[in-house]
Amino acid sequence: MRFASHLSDSLDSLEIYHFLEDEMAKYKTLNHKNIKWNKVYEYSLGILQEYSIDARICNYFVLSCIALNNEESFRTLCRLFEFLADILQNSSQKTDDANNLNAQSKRLRNTIEHFIMEANRLNLSCSSQTAKDLNRIFGTLGKILECELKEIQIKQKIQKKEATSPTSNIKQTQFHAQNLDTTSLNDREYRIFFNNLAFELLENNQDNLNAYAIFTEAMWGRIKMLPTHREYITEITYPDKNLIQILLQDNHSELEHIKCFMSNLALNPFWIEGLKFFCDFLYRHNKINVFKLLSTLTREFLTRFEEISHLKFNNGESMCSTQILNYFFKQDTQGTDSNYIKPQAEKNKQNNTIDDILLNINNQNNNSLAAHISALIEMAKLFEEKNMHNNAKMLYTQLKDLMEKTLLKDYLLEDYSKIKIKSEKI
Repeated sequence: MRFASHLSDSLDSLEIYHFLEDEMAKYKTLNHKNIKWNKVYEYSLGILQEYSIDARICNYFVLSCIALNNEESFRTLCRLFEFLADILQNSSQKTDDANNLNAQSKRLRNTIEHFIMEANRLNLSCSSQTAKDLNRIFGTLGKILECELKEIQIKQKIQKKEATSPTSNIKQTQFHAQNLDTTSLNDREYRIFFNNLAFELLENNQDNLNAYAIFTEAMWGRIKMLPTHREYITEITYPDKNLIQILLQDNHSELEHIKCFMSNLALNPFWIEGLKFFCDFLYRHNKINVFKLLSTLTREFLTRFEEISHLKFNNGESMCSTQILNYFFKQDTQGTDSNYIKPQAEKNKQNNTIDDILLNINNQNNNSLAAHISALIEMAKLFEEKNMHNNAKMLYTQLKDLMEKTLLKDYLLEDYSKIKIKSEKI
């Protein structure tokens, strides 16, 4: 089997490349289970054979092999690794493509380490001979990449070890958990480990506060500093709009939806708006203590990294807008049963004059779309409370029209439903 001996500067002109990117855009999202791994295998292999041996495409191919989990794909993967080792080890002449591939060595190394970890964790359907061949190649690649790569565990050795061990699977799991050194885990393994612990606790009790505290460790435990930026624009991608719609639809079982929130938020630790969505979900489902805990932990995170309010995703969306900041910091502790967070302007309405309230709204308006909507809502509520119904209806009508032209992420469906009713009845 042959592979392309060069790297392509751009794959944008290839139709199969765009098909491949469409499938991999679902990776680690709520659409993950809908990935057509056979297509990912086909498209990535086609690119690797005919157009480019780019390390990112190699990673896609490795992920598809893990998902398909069959001997044929592993043998093909073995030949790919052999080919890559040959190019990187080419001592007679270092081509530009070999040098470029060497520049991608970190990504290639991470891809190999991930494959080895998954092969041992999932006990993949890889024959003993293929596993031996892969271990041999990993030994070579480890020297070339100047790193120490672990080996795939051979099945016969695992079976022999299990046969001589009388302990149950549960005891083994407890032993490994007790002796696990979390400092040895990479960031991805760290997130998975703590999220899985949280999931186990939730299976027995969905209101277990410890589970949600452990989830925040999965999400923020490895965060030591804010992401780098250029004029406050980071390289972090804003969550896919389809993911946001799925999270807001709330159409899963309660437990599964909580897990969905946790899985995706752990992958997007700076998406504070997503945490607001999660808190809204918890409040709607009467998990008031959990709601309070997660709100408190989020406030602590925002206090620790207060500069996050200035940062933006790579598309210009704010990581933590003024509206979101107010949501977590301005609480109505005088509330009825829930102590639900409310805007500060609403909390003080009974004691302030109209001028004071309007001035407060003006100060909180940072000219973003979300701030405009929030300001209009506050003004409409103010007019309604002061029995200025014509003014209130005018603003509610404007809000309804504005929301209908705005992406779902900019407001909650519940707010829109209430505003629509008021625009028609007041």
